[in-house]
Amino acid sequence: MKIVINNQLIEYKDEGSGKTVLLLHGWGADMTTFDRIAGRLVKKFRVIRFDFPGFGQSPRPADDWAIADYASLTSDLLKKLKIEDVYAVIAHSFGGRVMIKGASLNCIRSEKIVLIGSAGIKPRQSAKKKLYKGLAKAGKIATSLPILSKARSILRERLYSSAGSTDYLKSGNMRGIFVNAINEDLTHEIKDINQSTLLLWGKNDTETPLSDAKLMLGSLNNGQLIVIPDAGHFVYLEAFDQVANELDKFLA
Repeated sequence: MKIVINNQLIEYKDEGSGKTVLLLHGWGADMTTFDRIAGRLVKKFRVIRFDFPGFGQSPRPADDWAIADYASLTSDLLKKLKIEDVYAVIAHSFGGRVMIKGASLNCIRSEKIVLIGSAGIKPRQSAKKKLYKGLAKAGKIATSLPILSKARSILRERLYSSAGSTDYLKSGNMRGIFVNAINEDLTHEIKDINQSTLLLWGKNDTETPLSDAKLMLGSLNNGQLIVIPDAGHFVYLEAFDQVANELDKFLA
């Protein structure tokens, strides 16, 4: 189904009945990655999910949005669907960023929160990353010459690759939004979350490492962490049964 929110076309699904559960997908994905989870949840809940602008069937926003813009759109979508009470939000990766920001701004309110391999912790700069940034800054003027434009492009690619930001290399016209997202550290906003929060993490997650989950847990007022062995960033796909069982317990 399609809906227009503040002149932004959004593809969404509204299924099931009962208490409302909102699903927020990760970067480079869309709402279909939640098909199996949604199929299980709709037996007990009303499940709302949608493609963030720039992903799936929702067109890219006209501007390079920040995380707060995605949180605001999510809030406005719920209002347009006349949903006043959200029982739980289940958010993966980039969706976790949006939920953390929305909870901090009090524009996305729910009784419970599930963060799956959530992004939001800005990684510390390694010596290698600092070196690349220094080289990029020092070479900015020189590489503006046409003959060196290719060198500048290669340097930028290496910089983001060294930072582990492989998503940047795949983001195409979403790169501006991606840079806005990863440059915002949400560590302090996590402290504003008072709801019961479940952190679900793959032990082998290299995109949002387990160390991020532990930092989040230390900042949450009411959190618990479940680590799934032999699973990575898409833990809810790689270990569906285990994740589904944890969700059943938490949402009971």
